[in-house]
Amino acid sequence: MASCEKCWDDAGLRARITGRSKAECYNEILEERKDNPCSPKEQAGQWWDEEKQCDSRQSSQPQKDN
Repeated sequence: MASCEKCWDDAGLRARITGRSKAECYNEILEERKDNPCSPKEQAGQWWDEEKQCDSRQSSQPQKDN
């Protein structure tokens, strides 16, 4: 993957939490996700749906009913 908007966004959050650089966190995330990459839609920054954030790697988690 050349670049991924979702991974870059996730790297920003990780950088704020850990105090490391965003670039360092981005490279780390790409390495972690190399065997299960983001979808083309996520890579293009279109991972939001109208009601919730969708992440194809976490789709197996049960949804809470309101």
